[in-house]
Amino acid sequence: MITSSPKHQIIFIHGWETFDSDAAYMDFLARWEYDPCKRFPSWKKWVMDGLSDRFESFTPDMPCKQKAEYGAWKIWFEKLFPYLGDQKTILVGHSLGGIFVAKYLSENTFTKRLAQVHLIAPVLDNEWLVGESVGSFVFDPKHLPNLASQSDEVHIWSSLDDPVVPRSHAERYHAAIPGSELHTFSDRGHFFGQPSFVELFLEIGKVV
Repeated sequence: MITSSPKHQIIFIHGWETFDSDAAYMDFLARWEYDPCKRFPSWKKWVMDGLSDRFESFTPDMPCKQKAEYGAWKIWFEKLFPYLGDQKTILVGHSLGGIFVAKYLSENTFTKRLAQVHLIAPVLDNEWLVGESVGSFVFDPKHLPNLASQSDEVHIWSSLDDPVVPRSHAERYHAAIPGSELHTFSDRGHFFGQPSFVELFLEIGKVV
């Protein structure tokens, strides 16, 4: 039986890869430098642990993340809906997870009004991407005001030294989403490998 949580809720949608063809996917796998000992510190876990007294967190492992398909992610994402309670909900998308959140809220109506949406190093389209593609996650940015209309706040996070997603993507999101706030750093890269994320923690912590 599904019961309503007395806590506010955070949904984290991770990133990864998507491709236009099987050949591009195979090429990616061939070029990938496998390291079984490599581990990334998790700012997501740090944020979740720090807010656990007030927030319940969901971190769904989205399907086939090395060859992501929007349709499959949409099906999986909507399986969370029965678990969302009456408290406030925050939606966080990182990298490919950012474009997933943007596309979903541009094209669909979420099950409830959101307190905050956070797009972290979000990819928008194929502009200036090197060796990558948004594939089935492509959408029309003119519908981004639909995202803004479903959330009390929209925050966009970007770093000038991001080697994966060009800074221009965050700027274009900011221009297309009415009332959004753009947070800019100079040294966060693609927001990988950082053990904490104080700024995000503080923004989410403002939700009462």
